[in-house]
Amino acid sequence: MQHIPSVAIINHGCRLNQFEGEALACSFRKAGFRVVDSRHGESPDITIVNTCTVTNSGDRKSRHSIYRAVASKKANGIVVVTGCYAETDGIMLRKINGVDLVVGNRNKAMILDIVRAYLENGSCPITEDDTSFQYRAPEHPERSRVYVKVQDGCNMRCAYCKVPRARGSSRSRDFHDILAYVKKLSENGYREIVLTGINLGDYKNGSISFSRLLSLLLELDPSYRIRLSSIEPFLFEKDLIKTVAHPRIVPHFHIPLQSGSDRILRLMNRPYSARDYLCLVKNLKLLKPDAHFATDVIVGFPTETADDFYDTMKIINEVGFASMHVFRYSPRNGTKAARLEDTVSPREKGLRSKVLIQRASNLNFDYRMQFLHTVRDAVFERHQRGRFWVGITDNYIKAELVECGKSGAHTYGDISRRLLPVRIVDVQPAVTLCEIAR
Repeated sequence: MQHIPSVAIINHGCRLNQFEGEALACSFRKAGFRVVDSRHGESPDITIVNTCTVTNSGDRKSRHSIYRAVASKKANGIVVVTGCYAETDGIMLRKINGVDLVVGNRNKAMILDIVRAYLENGSCPITEDDTSFQYRAPEHPERSRVYVKVQDGCNMRCAYCKVPRARGSSRSRDFHDILAYVKKLSENGYREIVLTGINLGDYKNGSISFSRLLSLLLELDPSYRIRLSSIEPFLFEKDLIKTVAHPRIVPHFHIPLQSGSDRILRLMNRPYSARDYLCLVKNLKLLKPDAHFATDVIVGFPTETADDFYDTMKIINEVGFASMHVFRYSPRNGTKAARLEDTVSPREKGLRSKVLIQRASNLNFDYRMQFLHTVRDAVFERHQRGRFWVGITDNYIKAELVECGKSGAHTYGDISRRLLPVRIVDVQPAVTLCEIAR
């Protein structure tokens, strides 16, 4: 029997990386490879580590995956490292014994061709062309909520961030391609589209702004809803605020704050004030009172004082974020902030981080409790452990379906991709439970 080569793709980092990893899996599957999950104990013929470098922790987790892939590598196996870490630190990664190929972001979409060439003749056909939007996006993704890449790169120069080095300048996918792909997804029964990019709100394709792109997507057909990934606060222009009021744009906004201190925001090179941020949130809450507001916060930025941290806490409490991603500042080589004296001790960073994480947990519980016994529309996905279903509501509450316990896992059959009304029946600190509303 002919051996069918297997490939495992290990994704780190943001939703955009997740999309790209899934698109690569689709390409390999269509080319006749077996796509496997290395976490389930199978040693693949090819392992692709799709890395992240947004923080030191991202670097560390990526290296850990690389070392594990090398340690479990077959005699004739291949380890490929790609993604943002491969783009910024490729020279260092190529020196890791056992790594066969290092492919930056601009060539990531071509990894299938690169691997084939490497297997056939040992060559590595790297191109100077930008292939950022040449992924073979799956028409039948495994996820119920489909990530759609519409933008890549970033022109901002935040003092702490090396992402522009990893992703390049801002560029946008042709809107005709986006519309055609989303139309196909809708025809195939998908009911939630998640638009994603490195700097999503900066989308611009000719005369088509991000707001106009949303309007065109809403005009396609009424069968699906749209979720937005992270958008910078200063990119919420009047037209965009007006557009997101549409009922099929779900009430879930991820808007990075980073700090509530105007002084720290200026040092970070963030072009807005704490007051600007609060004004934006207030306007969005008027449009969508039930909205889930998510954010990113950095603690321990150089020279951050107790008063600066208090200013951040004030903003957090005033907004009442439903979820927060808390990052301890870590200097990134080549960034402006790396030249500043890191005056906040690791212990203090840890304490501030712990305070915010606990506050985030409490606020998330409070937010979910507001919707106890209410009915929301949810898209269902099978839980990672496979025994029960999880519904993701429009306002981003992940609720486990109570009927799908040990004895009733198949009560509803396959409800993946279904958009169904659910009633929140129980809210606990670690879990929300729901039932299908009858």
